[in-house]
Amino acid sequence: MFILGMVIAGLLKALHVQAAYSSNGPNVMYYWGQNSAGGATTQGTLSSYCQSGKADIILLSFLHIFNLGGLPQINLSNACENTFFPNSQLLSCPAIGSDIKTCQAKGVKILLSLGGATGAYGFTSDAEGQQFAETLWNLFGRGSSETRPFGDAIIDGIDLDIEGGSSGGYAALVTALRSKSASQDFLIGAAPQCPFPDALLGPVIDAVGLDYVNVQFYNNYCSALGASFNFDVWDTWAKTQSANKQIKVYLTLPGSPRAAGSGYVDMTSLSRLVPSVASRYASYGGVSVWDASQAWNNPGFPSSLYDLVHGSAPALTTSTASRSTSSPMPTVPSSGACTSDQACSVPGQYICTPHGAYAFCVHGQWLTASCPPGTVCIPTVDGASIYCGYGTPGSSCVHGLNASSVALNTQPVPRPYRLSNTHVQLVITSFSDHVFEAMIHARRTTLFPFHPTITLELNVSDQVQLDPSKGVQQKDKTVRVKVINPSNQTMALVLHLTGSVSSDVFVAPASLRFN
Repeated sequence: MFILGMVIAGLLKALHVQAAYSSNGPNVMYYWGQNSAGGATTQGTLSSYCQSGKADIILLSFLHIFNLGGLPQINLSNACENTFFPNSQLLSCPAIGSDIKTCQAKGVKILLSLGGATGAYGFTSDAEGQQFAETLWNLFGRGSSETRPFGDAIIDGIDLDIEGGSSGGYAALVTALRSKSASQDFLIGAAPQCPFPDALLGPVIDAVGLDYVNVQFYNNYCSALGASFNFDVWDTWAKTQSANKQIKVYLTLPGSPRAAGSGYVDMTSLSRLVPSVASRYASYGGVSVWDASQAWNNPGFPSSLYDLVHGSAPALTTSTASRSTSSPMPTVPSSGACTSDQACSVPGQYICTPHGAYAFCVHGQWLTASCPPGTVCIPTVDGASIYCGYGTPGSSCVHGLNASSVALNTQPVPRPYRLSNTHVQLVITSFSDHVFEAMIHARRTTLFPFHPTITLELNVSDQVQLDPSKGVQQKDKTVRVKVINPSNQTMALVLHLTGSVSSDVFVAPASLRFN
């Protein structure tokens, strides 16, 4: 009986840790390779994550330099370093090839992610995209080459994490890969930013049928816990615009508070958010995470997430249960018009109303006011306040943050600043007691990366004072921020600014530029 009990227990344990990808979902997906946690031991081997039983798909991150006409380059941080094929900068990583086979034997799909925030990539024509498909197939797929980074291991697909550059050539790349893998189970997906449509991948994901999109609901105004969370927009796109009407939309989130500048969702909030999204939207495919090193150094996160996505209630640890960011719904005007003189219950509360105005709670009554000409009321990313910025007004009141429900796409959203060769989104992440935090997300729209040293120039209102942190200089209304680019090949940047405002409502800069 004792031996039988041990056998049964062993079988149950084996079943518990056997992850396996399902085309119908839900799945849990991790980006792996960049070791964004940054420590010497914070990133495990590829096979260790597959053997944990907490991942269904792992994306090798990244192939970041295309080097068209020659051999591309991959960067996997400390997982594979300085072992180049002769006369090239292409890494030879046989140990990772062995790990790929181990993962696949356990039912875990292994994809190669192209792009990332740092690199030099993109195409000037469809012909280049088609040519690069041949290169990828020979180096990583079922083709042949003497310079295969992972030996005879064959990847299960390609992920397009295109943070900068242009849209050209990628649809041709996907089409060419599809023609080569028509009879194979070869997955192709993309990782657009949550603002819809994505500035770079939008035309690509409309033109060709993908298996999934990993929509990045972080470092943007449409983060998962914000008032402008827009999974509904992506679900509608999947059903009506995508070339593949069965495409799966993944909720892509940071694996720890340090994994991204904003948008981390603790497990307490996730335990409400994921079931809500899964029950509302047929396109929901699961959760993808940036990245494995961050998640596995966030105690309890991988196990709790896997159980949650696959239908079990997560066991909340002290770490995962103590960082809830949800707040109660404030009382809002009963009329959809949010007219003034209605009762309110939170003194000092600000909300956006339809058509770009805002309301604030004074002595138990909502009073309305207008933003300066040309601007509209926009909720802060954390959903707790508002600011006046340049964007599209909403059609209903912003009720504030409520992690147990999914915000509808009726909220105002900021409009990007379209500069020469750069797409810039500026949002206010929080605003309280006259203190603000701002985030600037800049993406190159040319094949040339940002320069090593960048100067951002803002023209702010005379009520705004930026904190004099490193690189920030302000003279009257002109603010200059000097940014030392961590890489000579950066295609996307996320900057954070803090400061104070003497007025009750922050007004976004009318213009900005990069020098």
